[in-house]
Amino acid sequence: MLHSKLAAIVQITDLSKLLLLLIVTTSSAFGQNQSIHQLPVSLYKANYSAQLSGLKINAVQKLEELEPGIYRESLSAKNFIGKVDEQSIFKLTADDQLYPTEYSYIRSVFGKDRSEKQHFDWQTSKVHYHKNGSINKELELKAGFQDMITHRLQLRRDLSAGKQVFSYPVISRGKLKQYDYKVVSEQILQTAIGPLNTVKVERVIDDTDKTVIIWLATDWDYLLVKLQQSKGKDGHHLNLQSAVINDKTITPLAITNENQL
Repeated sequence: MLHSKLAAIVQITDLSKLLLLLIVTTSSAFGQNQSIHQLPVSLYKANYSAQLSGLKINAVQKLEELEPGIYRESLSAKNFIGKVDEQSIFKLTADDQLYPTEYSYIRSVFGKDRSEKQHFDWQTSKVHYHKNGSINKELELKAGFQDMITHRLQLRRDLSAGKQVFSYPVISRGKLKQYDYKVVSEQILQTAIGPLNTVKVERVIDDTDKTVIIWLATDWDYLLVKLQQSKGKDGHHLNLQSAVINDKTITPLAITNENQL
């Protein structure tokens, strides 16, 4: 019994790590010719399935506008072991800059909760980090700093702008970290929806034994389509099942070719 519980905790911890790798949000083309980008930030809801050590996980990610210029992006994943909820509230300024204001991460395993919150105080240039209800740390806040969710959004915005290499300062779990990515190629990818045009992006990591690769839909606002993570013999993957962006349901390409994966 103890062994099964420990194994379950390891699996839900792996789920938490996988969710932190989810990369999603902003502008491209709808279908082949029609623009999908109608708002400063595109609103969406996406459903994913994942496999972690043989365990199936269902996840939902969505982006909502709370009021003009204020948004909330959230991710929720669960199975019979427990659940993970992550969200960020941020603002988009008149000069098109992202500023996170509140970030939270809550994990529940067998009824035991763990919570982390970050409050971004841009007036005092401080980030207040809370773990399980206590104030644990205060960090200096500078322009351009992101949380785990908003840096994913900025990645998509930068892909839309045509960039090929990316680097973001991210405050995660009360620490300042650097997240780097690079574009690898463009591919037609087979998905649960059907074939989709995608761009393949790899996270640049010093650990040569670890790889993180993602595919994002170029015709659908660079929404995350597929994620693969491996470290040694361990591997996890996540796949898009369905999504709606700005009230448009994602549909597959009508024509494919030999580059299809």
